[in-house]
Amino acid sequence: MYHVYDVTDYGAVADGVTDCTGAFQAAICSAAQVCGAVAVPPGTYLCGRLQMYPSVCMTGYRGWGYRERGGSVIKVKDDEELCLIDMSGAFGACIRDIQLIGSGAEKSVYGVYVRWEDQKSRLADPPEREGNLIPEETHTGFREDSVTVDGVSIKNFGGDAIHFERIWAFTVNECLLASNGGNGVYIRGWDGWIRNCIMYGNRGAGIFSDYICAAITIIGNRIEWNHGGGIDLTGGRQLQITGNYFDRSYGPALKLFGKDFPCDNVTATANYFNRSGKYKESFEKDPYENSHLYFDNCKALAITGNTFSTGRDDFGTGNLSPEYGVVHRGLENCVISANSLYGGASGQLIADLGGNMGDNVISDNPGSLFAEKTSEQ
Repeated sequence: MYHVYDVTDYGAVADGVTDCTGAFQAAICSAAQVCGAVAVPPGTYLCGRLQMYPSVCMTGYRGWGYRERGGSVIKVKDDEELCLIDMSGAFGACIRDIQLIGSGAEKSVYGVYVRWEDQKSRLADPPEREGNLIPEETHTGFREDSVTVDGVSIKNFGGDAIHFERIWAFTVNECLLASNGGNGVYIRGWDGWIRNCIMYGNRGAGIFSDYICAAITIIGNRIEWNHGGGIDLTGGRQLQITGNYFDRSYGPALKLFGKDFPCDNVTATANYFNRSGKYKESFEKDPYENSHLYFDNCKALAITGNTFSTGRDDFGTGNLSPEYGVVHRGLENCVISANSLYGGASGQLIADLGGNMGDNVISDNPGSLFAEKTSEQ
């Protein structure tokens, strides 16, 4: 097949023991000359850090599940690496239908990594090819990354499964991001889609930002049992959070915190929030984090059409949570309305901590406390 480069033709051996870094990188470099693809046949390959290049697609054969390992698997070779797959500067690149496996070590090795400041230093690295490899910058002074991570399972890394730091335009689709030492997806950037993914059992949050993430569509994901909460965003702006299922978050399922500036223009609708607020140490500092939703210094939120329920761990064990349904402080011109809170909390359905400004609408959120719900039954 034209312009498809099989890693085994470059010496990669799918035994999980042989170092295949050089073979993979050689195949990627060959594909980079023609905007081609790198084929990864089924099997387990041991690799160090791999640098992707613009318009290269590395594709394998999906065989992974919640616990299953199969199909095309790349296992990290060295815990001293920054990441396994480096997509910095790889404009338009794609990783598809591959399972990435970390060593389980505590060191912060990322599964997939992008950092904008790294890009200019890497643009001269790809092999030369005909045509303009890197088009001119846009009027904003930077280029959209346009990277895609599709159908990829990323498990057991010490750091984030996906770490996007200062990124513009990305897609994460139908991925399994589980049991990592960091977050499922870390974002510091703009213009992205996170859809139809499973994020569970990470030590961080399912989706996390500690500075800014803007113009992100988060739709159709299952986000569960993450120790850092479900979606935890500082400086989130222009977000669409729709049709996601949140289950047993340690802390709030959705937390929006305006630190240096308010979180603003966020829509959250048609989500299901179940058993949020599982115990974590931060409750000792802020017991209100034992909640489904936690908003602090936010404006122009539209939170409507969501459903909430309390619960314990599987088989009825563990603590009943959450204590609070929706906690808010410092709202401005927000709408929290038409949500179903029937049995949505054990202590208080809506907790207003004050500091609100402007014209807020917080009404028509029918519900009852969990104890009242069970007594009715």
